[in-house]
Amino acid sequence: MALDSEFHVIVLQEPKRLYRGCHGTGRTALEASLTSNFQAGRSPHPAGRRATLLHMAVSMFEEFEVVAGLARHHPERIGTYVAQFDLRPGHGMCVASTSGPGHWSVWGIPAQLADFVTDVREV
Repeated sequence: MALDSEFHVIVLQEPKRLYRGCHGTGRTALEASLTSNFQAGRSPHPAGRRATLLHMAVSMFEEFEVVAGLARHHPERIGTYVAQFDLRPGHGMCVASTSGPGHWSVWGIPAQLADFVTDVREV
């Protein structure tokens, strides 16, 4: 099976803590960071070119330090803040482990995903 040729997408069934880069701490900045490239009309990431499904998701990671490192190297793209999400089931969010260990693709409504932000730290 080729990389990214099959995904196991599930409706979130258990609480999950994940992290994502963002460009600020306010509600507007958080929601903007939770808009997929597809929703925002941006070009797809290379993974999104291989699978449209990924173009419609936002990337999140299990480890704060992974996102902080990406933010330090690519602040214009990732942002200079890292948001912590404590996602809870029962809100229709879908997730899939994609693109390697600790990386998750998350599908949800940006305003609703922003409700699950429990911390934002500058890096």
